Amino acid sequence: MAQAYSIEIDASDMMDKVNRLKNNMKPKQFENAMYGIFKETGRKTKTILKKDIPKDYHAKPREIGQAVKSPQLGFGGGGVSCSIPVTGHRGSIGGRYKASGGAKGWESLHKKYRITARVVKAGTTRLPKRMPGSYGGNPPFINTKAPKLNGVAFTRKTEERFPIMKVVGIGIPQMPRTRSEPHVQRDLKVFLENRMEHRFQALILHGR
Repeated sequence: MAQAYSIEIDASDMMDKVNRLKNNMKPKQFENAMYGIFKETGRKTKTILKKDIPKDYHAKPREIGQAVKSPQLGFGGGGVSCSIPVTGHRGSIGGRYKASGGAKGWESLHKKYRITARVVKAGTTRLPKRMPGSYGGNPPFINTKAPKLNGVAFTRKTEERFPIMKVVGIGIPQMPRTRSEPHVQRDLKVFLENRMEHRFQALILHGR
């Protein structure tokens, strides 16, 4: 199942500039101005995420760009809010995220070894000896000689041979809300503030 999160842009520390615009414009002008500012910021989000997320995670810019959807703008209380949806599936260990460990054939289920994966740039992630929660509590395994499994980590859902399920890591929608959040929020706010300043200067110089 695909994940879906939204990036909320907090403009609370820019309220002085917002109020200056509001006080110097007719209500409809202000609404249109804020709509344009947030729309541009929403479009810029894809570029920012493609730049910032790979600093923290092993994620490809192309995949990140595909996960970012069109901004959703809302009006209320004389202002405009902006929400940028980010959707996508969690990446498989051994698929999107390179992994090491495993064994040949049946040995992959009985031989003792630990699987590590490259998910975050800060270091490798070691999978637990037994997968918790909805995974079923069994060890993860990589069968290095099974072409159909493509080197991906799996675990058994029960004590029986089947069914098995992929072991997955963090999804792109979660990345701007975790390790990459400081970078993303900083760059979004800088761009938003610059667009707001540009709009205010246009109002001073051209009256619009």
